[in-house]
Amino acid sequence: MSWTIPFEKIIKPAGWLAVALLGQAALRQAGFYNFTAREAEGLNVLIQLVGDIYAVLLAFTIFVIWGQFNDVDNCVMRECSSLDDLLRFSSYLNDDDASAIRKAMAAYTRHILKYEWQALGDGKKDKQADEQFTRFMSAVVEAVPKSEAERALHLRLLEAVEKSSERRDERVAKSLTRIPPTLASLVNTIAGVLLLLIFVYPFHHWLAGAACFIVIAAVLFLANFVMRDTDNPLKGVWNVSPEPFAELRL
Repeated sequence: MSWTIPFEKIIKPAGWLAVALLGQAALRQAGFYNFTAREAEGLNVLIQLVGDIYAVLLAFTIFVIWGQFNDVDNCVMRECSSLDDLLRFSSYLNDDDASAIRKAMAAYTRHILKYEWQALGDGKKDKQADEQFTRFMSAVVEAVPKSEAERALHLRLLEAVEKSSERRDERVAKSLTRIPPTLASLVNTIAGVLLLLIFVYPFHHWLAGAACFIVIAAVLFLANFVMRDTDNPLKGVWNVSPEPFAELRL
């Protein structure tokens, strides 16, 4: 895992929050909250109802996203484990074949670190990464055993590269999986409705109203931020690290 803090993502929401607080102060001066005070009981019921719906939806969404996030991390570890085993077994082949396999794997892992990781983070497949992996597979398949021991080992390598291919496909597929836009929109819409209800709620004192609005806005912002950030396992504040590929003993 890796961790970065993008401060620029906080500036814009803070600006909108300041505008909302100014709007709340203006409405209070205009007497708007004298009107909503007569509907305080109904607003209480709505806030409770919408809050409960939001809590259930958010919990379900985070549960699904976190499962996908962990799947990507596990896929990276499994693929690297397969590649490491394959590299270790290939060292017992003759020098030419072992060197060809090592060079092909090095080119593949370098491409992952330099290009494919960023492409998958942007939600795109990297065709060149597929080509690099195909070259790596070819280096394994085209190895020419020079003894009975190498022939038996070559069969083991073929099984290992097949397993690596399956795990690569799984990693790429999991990395491109995202939350359905309709579900994200539903969660955000309910959060907006909840924030609006807090905005119009007739608190007796303006300071209490502003404080509650700030707290709820901060909580909803953080919930949305966590949902969006973990939805993309390769980019963001908290993300899966490509370090296992860099640590392969090439």
